[in-house]
Formats: sequence, C-alpha cells, structure tokens
Amino acid sequence: MSFGPVEITGGAVFLSALLYYFDDAGSVPYVLIGCLLHELGHIGAIYAFGGRVCRVRLSCVGAALTLDESRPMSAGGMIAVALAGPGANLAVAWVTANLAHFGWGPRLYFFAGLNLGLALFNLLPVYWLDGGVILENVLLLLLGETWGSWGATLLSEVMVGLLMGGGLLLLWSSGGHSFTLLIVGLWMAWGVRQERKRNKWG
Repeated sequence: MSFGPVEITGGAVFLSALLYYFDDAGSVPYVLIGCLLHELGHIGAIYAFGGRVCRVRLSCVGAALTLDESRPMSAGGMIAVALAGPGANLAVAWVTANLAHFGWGPRLYFFAGLNLGLALFNLLPVYWLDGGVILENVLLLLLGETWGSWGATLLSEVMVGLLMGGGLLLLWSSGGHSFTLLIVGLWMAWGVRQERKRNKWG
C-alpha cells in the first residue's frame, strides 16, 4: 500500500505485527522512533547535498530511499549522506544518555543504547546498510566504477558469510538455543540479494 511517496510492503506490516506481538518490554515504539530519526538524518543530508527523495519504501529489511536521477549526487555526497543516519542516532544517544544521567529515568538509558546499537549495526560494511554505501563509494573513488562496485559486492558477501558462519557456530556451541545471529545473517543475505535486484539505497 502507498501513501503518496511512501510505500509500505506486506512484509513490513507483518514484521511490525510480529514484533509487537512478542514485545513484552514495550520496546517497539522506541525502535520505531530510533529508525525514524535515522532516516530523517539521511533525508536531511540528501537535500543538503542537492539531492531529492522520490520515494520511500518500507519493507521487512528496512527503508529504501529512491533518489531523483535528475539530481545526481557525487560519491563524496553519498558518503556524507550515509554517515548522516548513524550520525543522527549517535547524537540522540549522546543527548539521551546525558539527560538520563541527570535523573530523567532508565528509559532514556535504554533509548540511548538502542540508538547506539542502530548506529553501529548500520555501519557494518554490507551492501544495503550505510556501511556498505560508504564502502562502495570509497572504492568507487579509489578504483573506478567497475572495480569499485565489484569490490563492494564481494566484501558485503564476505561479511554476510562471516555473520552466518558465526551464527552457525554460536547455534552449535549453545546446543541449539542461540540462533539470533544466524537469523540476522540470513536476513542480511536476503537483503543484499534484494538490493542487488533493485539497485536502490536506504
């Protein structure tokens, strides 16, 4: 379903409902706010560097921003835009941690930790995450378009493979009880595959 330039897929609705159902701690609203701030950081930087967002697609692997091709951005601009999302989360983490320190409640510590986790996770060098965008554009500047794209794809797949391998090792060593890392690895592998099909960024 679409609301103007915003498209929400069935996968996003299903994942949101699933998370809400299992959310005994009431953390889903905080996650959604953190993700919203992350995307607003990207969007603000896109417009600041002369780009324009045509469409926002929300799926079960996150948000994908489709940029206006008539207003192309340089590799340096794309690196800055990619850094803006995690940067927004880091700024929020710093502010909320300091507010919590002055007695504003443990929920702010939780929100600070959540934003820190979002920032660090998105900086992983995987193709459809911000770290992958940064990696790809750095390689484009250093190696050119063909070798830069190839190198970014290869390193993304190596990182996903390491996560899945680590997930399998953790699952085996825990006697089948710890499967979170493996699920994250599979989810990221699927996201890389979808991103290569769409050639979008978010």
